[in-house]
Amino acid sequence: MPRVFAYQNVISEVLKSSSGGAFIALCKAFEQCHGKGNVVFVGAALQDDMKVRHVAVQNANQCDVFQGAKYVESQCDDLFSRVLHELANKKWVLFSGTPCQIYRLRSFLLKNQMQMDQIIFIDLICHGTPGEEIWNDYKSWLEEKYGSKLIKYFFRYKPEGWKAYPAYVQFADGRQLINTAETSIYSKLHMMGYSILRKCFQCPFSNEKRWGDLTLGDYWGVETLISLSNDQIKRGVSLILSHTKKGEELLDLLCQEEQTEGFFVETYGREYLKYQHNLVHPTIKPDLYEEFWKDYEKKSFEDMIRKYLGYGWKYKAIFLMKKLVRRTPLIIWYRNYKNQKMKKKDI
Repeated sequence: MPRVFAYQNVISEVLKSSSGGAFIALCKAFEQCHGKGNVVFVGAALQDDMKVRHVAVQNANQCDVFQGAKYVESQCDDLFSRVLHELANKKWVLFSGTPCQIYRLRSFLLKNQMQMDQIIFIDLICHGTPGEEIWNDYKSWLEEKYGSKLIKYFFRYKPEGWKAYPAYVQFADGRQLINTAETSIYSKLHMMGYSILRKCFQCPFSNEKRWGDLTLGDYWGVETLISLSNDQIKRGVSLILSHTKKGEELLDLLCQEEQTEGFFVETYGREYLKYQHNLVHPTIKPDLYEEFWKDYEKKSFEDMIRKYLGYGWKYKAIFLMKKLVRRTPLIIWYRNYKNQKMKKKDI
C-alpha cells in the first residue's frame, strides 16, 4: 500500500502548475540531494513549434518547461539511450512520464543490464493519451478561425482556477483567448474520451500497482479529507503516492524544507481512490468512439465538434453560464452537495 500525501507549493509555483506544484518541488529536492552538475531531468515539454516532446535538462531551474499538463502523446523512446548514457556516467536521473513510458524505459535499462540505483521514476495518473492528429487539427482549426499562428498554449491555465480545465491560447498577432468556448474544445474531446488512443482503453497500468517510485496527480476530493480554505482549493493540490524507499527518501527531503506558504500533509485511508478512477480501471471507451473515428476520416474538424460536442451557439451559451456560476458561491454549494451524495452512497 502506498503512503499518500497532499501537497501545495508556494503560490508562484502553483500558478504555473496543473495541480499543487509538487513536481517542481521534487526536482529541486532531487538536485539539492545530489548536487548541481550531477543530475539530469527528463520530462515532457511543449516546445516552440507547439509539439510535445520528452527533453532532458541539466538543472532544476530549467524544469519549469515540464510544469503544466500536456494532453498530447509525447515520444520519449529516442531519449532512452541518453538516459542510459547519463547513468553509465554516474549521473543521477529523474524521469517523469506516463506509466507505460516508465515501463518501457525500465525494460530498456534492464535489457542493457543497467543498474537503476541512480534513477528515480515519477509516473503520472493518466486519463489516457490523445494522439498528435487531433492536437494538430485543433491547432489548425484555431489558427484558421482567428487568422494567426498559435505561439503559446496552456492546457490548464491555473489563474482561471483548478477544477474546470481552463485553457489559454496566444496567437502571433498578440491576441489571447482565456477560458473560452473555443479553448475548451480540446480538453472536452479528451475528457469525453474521443481523442484518446485506442490502446488506452485496455491500459494495464490503470491500477495501484505502479512502475514509478512516486505517482503524481490532482488530489481531487482533498477538501473532504483535510481542512482547506476556498482559496487553497482553488489553487490546486497535488496527490503524491510513495511506492519505494527511493520515493520515501525524496519525500523526506521535501518534508524538511521550510514552507512559508502551502502545505505537505500525509493523508490516511483509501478515500482518495473514490476520485481517482484511473487508479482503479482504465478510462471507459465512449459508445460512439468507433463511429467518431470513422467520421474523422471524412469530415472536417468543425463538422466533428459540431456533431460530437454540439459546438455552436448553444454550446457557447452553456459554457458561458457555467463559467459565470463558477465565479459565484453557488459552485461551493454544488461541490459540497456532490461530496455529500458520494458519502451517502458509500454508507
